[in-house]
Amino acid sequence: MGAAAANDHESQNKRAKTNRDKSEYLTQAPVDGDGRCHFFVAGKGRYCRLLTKAGNKYCGEHMVVSDSGSAKSPTRRAPCPYDPSHSVDMSKLKKHMESLCNSRPPAIRPAFTDLDCNVSLLPPEYAEKSFGECGQLWSEEALAKADARLMVQPGERIYLGTTSSKVFGDLKPSSHEQQACTNPEPLNEATVRRLLRPVVTAYLQSVSAAPENVESAELDDLLELVRLSEDFPVDICTHSALEERSHAKTNPKHALQQSSLIGHLEKRGLLDNRYAFIEFGAGKGELSVYVHAALNPAPEGSDGSSSSSIILVDRKNFRQKYNIVEQDSAAEPLHHRFERIYIDIRDLDLSNIPKLQTIDPATGAIQLRPIVAYSKHLCGAATDLTIKCLERYQLAGGSVAGVAIALCCHQVCKYSMYVDHAHLSTATTHGSGASEWCDIQRDEFQHLTTMSSWAVNAPTPSQPTDDQQQQQQDGQDADPAAHYSGLSFDQRMRAGHAVKRFLDIGRLAFVRQKMGMKNAALVYYTTRSTSPENLALLGTTTKITVP
Repeated sequence: MGAAAANDHESQNKRAKTNRDKSEYLTQAPVDGDGRCHFFVAGKGRYCRLLTKAGNKYCGEHMVVSDSGSAKSPTRRAPCPYDPSHSVDMSKLKKHMESLCNSRPPAIRPAFTDLDCNVSLLPPEYAEKSFGECGQLWSEEALAKADARLMVQPGERIYLGTTSSKVFGDLKPSSHEQQACTNPEPLNEATVRRLLRPVVTAYLQSVSAAPENVESAELDDLLELVRLSEDFPVDICTHSALEERSHAKTNPKHALQQSSLIGHLEKRGLLDNRYAFIEFGAGKGELSVYVHAALNPAPEGSDGSSSSSIILVDRKNFRQKYNIVEQDSAAEPLHHRFERIYIDIRDLDLSNIPKLQTIDPATGAIQLRPIVAYSKHLCGAATDLTIKCLERYQLAGGSVAGVAIALCCHQVCKYSMYVDHAHLSTATTHGSGASEWCDIQRDEFQHLTTMSSWAVNAPTPSQPTDDQQQQQQDGQDADPAAHYSGLSFDQRMRAGHAVKRFLDIGRLAFVRQKMGMKNAALVYYTTRSTSPENLALLGTTTKITVP
């Protein structure tokens, strides 16, 4: 081993030891006077790593969870109205909203903003009612009229509809008390079995796995027929653009998923510079950088008009964005190909994005470029909003050449945003038309999305349980009463899987029927051990005219 390699190896060992020591330190309870935050982060199994001000037990972010955490008068904090992921000292709320918050909205909305334009089904009288009358319902459905960025002024209050947030900013209370939308039935064993049976039946029929006596079969017997990751084709692709990245020791699973998605784009002939590419829920933008690396070079002698554009859409401004400028070369600066758009997909009108518009030299008319849409793990409602967004682009005269959307997080789907209410009505006890709001169906939909999370609450094959965990799992299976659903651990996992796939089948039907992608399919694009959320919606339009 050379001297340089030895030094590098020694440095890595020192960093690893430092990280281990820090991890052990953070699992120990803080003591008064050491300046450490006393908030225990349950999901990470350790205490918060941030320091506190003198005399405080909690850091600035976690002061909001305690009413009396200081030796002196407690600071009154509240979730930020623009972005509730961080909190603000109430005495500084006005200034924070006016000039400090990085999530504050632009003074002038971009031309591609059209509030709620991609929401499939709005509540009755949504245009006429006020937030004070229906704030809870609108907040739970994440509709624009309940969005703090659009309607809350400093000091007003808003209900965020989450267990971690409270009514806040009551310096200037609203003149109306918010009304509860409905009183849904509790999610107990009777409700679970009543709601699951038609959904599991519809799912089994869709994947040709239903028994002949499906109408009279018991739910327990139907759940035995649910096939995890075997009900749709498995097609795991790779692409050379991520060959080096896939061998990295840090988070290789992301590279495997990205490589497969890009491989599917190539397999369907979608890696073509003549298309514009849009990544929904782009986050840091790493996937789009590799998409660009995988694109075929522009034709020789091209004036650049046929070069690809890549648009990254996300509603948050991520700090650790993938540094596109670092990928620039002397031959071609890459960053001019990319454009970031910060907007909720709910409000995005693609047809008004300048980079997607071209001018017909003969007529002077605006033409829309054909696009390819893709995403790695587009959470819940965002998937439905994206599909509607693409359909609206088609209705405006644009062409969608293809889609490659990895599906996940069905537990955060929204009734108002789900794309196919007619499909939903085939397996809910209270149906509605394709364009009719139904409060009871909405309550049932919320219960179904809760049950969908059961599919990924189990260890993946690459993470076998130890003896103690196995005994606990066996105990759950042996004693169904241990869970409110009355179902065993294995049954819940199968039930959650059936709910997820039922919702995805509705999305697939919408893409085929409404968007004309007759060859669209649900495909397992990676292994369950790589990600338990391993299903993708893939499709192409057979005839695309490229100007």
